[in-house]
Amino acid sequence: MHTISTSSVSDSSFSMARATAHTDGETDGGMDEGACDVSQIAIDASQNNDALNQNNFEDELQPTFSQESTSEEISNADDASSKHIVKRLKELYHNHVLEAEKKYHLHFNFCLPTDGEIKDSEFDATPMVLLIGQYSTGKTTFLNHLLGEDFPGMHIGPEPTTDKFMALFHGGENNNKKSDDKKYTGFRKRNTKNDDGSAESVVTDDIRASGRLVKGNTLTVTPNLPFSSLSQFGSAFLNHFVGSSSSSPLLKRLTFIDTPGVLSGEKQRINRPYDFAKVAKWFADRSDLILLLFDAHKLDISDEFKNVIDTIRLHNDDKIRCVLNKADCVTREQLVRVYGSLMWSMGKIFHSPEVVRVYTGSYWNGALINNDFERMFGKDEKLLVRELIDLPRDAAERKVNQMVNRVRLVKVHVCILGTLSKMTPRLFGKKKSREQILNDLVLIMDNVRVEFDLSPGDMPDPEEFARCLKNFPDFSMFPSIDRALISRLDLLIEKDIPEIVGDADIVASEVRLGRSNVVEEQERIVETDAATTVQDQSHVDEKSKNVPNAIGLLGKFAVFCFLLLSILEGVYCWSFSRPAYSLSELHDGYRKILNVAVDHHTVSEVHSKLSPASASQRPTKGSNAPLSSLPTISGIAYTTNDPPSKSTPPSSGGEL
Repeated sequence: MHTISTSSVSDSSFSMARATAHTDGETDGGMDEGACDVSQIAIDASQNNDALNQNNFEDELQPTFSQESTSEEISNADDASSKHIVKRLKELYHNHVLEAEKKYHLHFNFCLPTDGEIKDSEFDATPMVLLIGQYSTGKTTFLNHLLGEDFPGMHIGPEPTTDKFMALFHGGENNNKKSDDKKYTGFRKRNTKNDDGSAESVVTDDIRASGRLVKGNTLTVTPNLPFSSLSQFGSAFLNHFVGSSSSSPLLKRLTFIDTPGVLSGEKQRINRPYDFAKVAKWFADRSDLILLLFDAHKLDISDEFKNVIDTIRLHNDDKIRCVLNKADCVTREQLVRVYGSLMWSMGKIFHSPEVVRVYTGSYWNGALINNDFERMFGKDEKLLVRELIDLPRDAAERKVNQMVNRVRLVKVHVCILGTLSKMTPRLFGKKKSREQILNDLVLIMDNVRVEFDLSPGDMPDPEEFARCLKNFPDFSMFPSIDRALISRLDLLIEKDIPEIVGDADIVASEVRLGRSNVVEEQERIVETDAATTVQDQSHVDEKSKNVPNAIGLLGKFAVFCFLLLSILEGVYCWSFSRPAYSLSELHDGYRKILNVAVDHHTVSEVHSKLSPASASQRPTKGSNAPLSSLPTISGIAYTTNDPPSKSTPPSSGGEL
C-alpha cells in the first residue's frame, strides 16, 4: 500500500484519509482481498513542497495537530470574508439580476450557466464535487478512498452497482468519538484486522449509526441543502436520487455527488426513466469540480459517454479534470499507450489544443500491483488532494466569477431579445417576420454586438440560440430594449462587485486584528445602506415606470375618442347623405335620428325619412330633370319666376 506523508492543513480544518479495510465485494479495484494496510493523507497549506521522497512512505501515520494560533485566526478571517461575499452577492442578485432574468423569460428557456433562479441554499452550499464515468471505473471506491470510511448506501462491485444519483454530505459527528479527544486536522490510523492478519470490513454498527440515507423527495424540501430545484425532473428522477449523511470530516467542507455508470447502447436511454444527460448538466452547473473517471483497462469512450461530456461542457470547461484509475494494473508500456490514447480522445471531444488535467493512480485501499510508477501515482494523488482542499477556500472567489459571468450573459440576452422585439411587428406579419429573423439571426447578432459594444466571447452560439428561440411563437412578447437596465448591469460589473470584493478584504483584515465588533457594525451599516439604495432605486424605477404608463393611457384614450368620433360621423353621413361639419351639427343630427327612430322601427324607414332625397326622386342618367329638383346642402331648391319658353319649330324655308 502506498502512503503519502505530508503536513496538515490548518486553514481548511480538514484533511484526507484512507479506509482501513477492503470489503469482500470490492473486486472493482482488481486487487487481492488480503492486502489492506492503513494510510492517510494530510497536507499542510503553509508548505508547498511538491517533491516526494520514497523514504516518506510509512506504514502508520500519526494524527497531526494544529500548533500555531495564528492559523485559526487566518481561517476565521477567510470564513468571515467568504460569508461577506456570499451575503452581498445574494442581495445583488435578488435586487437587480433576477428581475432582468424574469422580465426577458430567461429561466429554462436560454443557455444560462444554471437554468432557473439561483436559490439562497445554492449560494450557501458547500463546494460540490461531481464524479462521472462509465460503469465499473471505481467511482464509489474512489469516494471510499478519500473519505476514509464506508458510507451509507455504498455498494462496490465489478457490475453496474450504483443505480442512483447519491449526494454525500455531512450529517453529524460520530457517536463513538470521545469528548476528550484532542483537536486535530488529520486522521487517526485505524487497525481493523482479523487474527489471521486479513482485513476486516469497516461496515460496523457504529459506522451505520453515524450516517443515514435520505430519499430524493426529502432532499428537495430540506432548507439547508441545494437540491430544491431538482423537483423540476419529477418523481421519475427523485425516486433514483438519495442522500448519504456521514460524519466524515471531509464532508464538513465538501459535498460529493456519486453518479450511476454511463451505459452503452439503448440501455442508457430506455432503462432509465429520466434524462441522464440533463440531470448530469444540473449537477455540473452547480459543481465546483467535475472528475471524469476512466479505467485503464477499458478506455473506450462510448457515444453515450461522449454525449454526456458534450452536454455538461457548456460553461463548465474550466471545472473538468480526468482521473485515470486502476493504472497500477497495467505495465509500463501499456500505461504509456493508455495515457496517450486518453489524451488523444479528450482532444477530440474538447476540440482544443489544450487538454484537461489528468491525474493517474490507483484510488483504492489496497496495495499496488505494479510499483513501477509508485512515485508518480503518489505525486498525482497529492496534487488531486491539494485541489480538493483548496475548493472551500476559493469558493467565494468562484461565486464572484460565476456572478460576473452571469451578469454579462444576462446583458447579452437583454440586448439581443430587445432587438428582436423591436424588429417584430405588433399587428400583422408576425409569422413572416419570425421566419426572417431566424434566417438572418447570425447577421442580427453581429449587428447587436457592434451596436452595444459586446464582447464576441460573450455572444451565444447562433445555432443553439436559434433552437431556444423556436420555442417562442411570437417575438413581440419580449420587452423592448431597456437601456436603463443595461446601464445598471454594467454598473454591477464595474462598481458594485469590485466594491464587494474590496469590502471582503477589509473584513478579513479586521477579523485578523480581532476587531470582529467593528466588522459587525460595518456589516449593519452596509445592510442599511443597501436597503436604502434598493428602496430609493425602487422609487425611481416606479416613477420612471409611471411616466410611460401615463403616456400610454393618454394615447389609448386619444385613439378611443378618434374611433368613437369616426363611428358617429359615419352613422350621420349614412343617415343624412352628407357629413357633419361641426359637433353642434352632429349633436342636432343625432337628436333628429332619435326622434325619427321613435316612430319608425326599421333602419330603412329611418334612413328614407332622414334622407333629403330618396333614390326614386334622384335624377337618373339621361333624364332632363331641372336643376331645381336636385338636392342642395342648405335644403333650399333653386326656382325661377320666368315662364318657360315656347319652343319654335324651325322653318322649312331658307329664312335666317
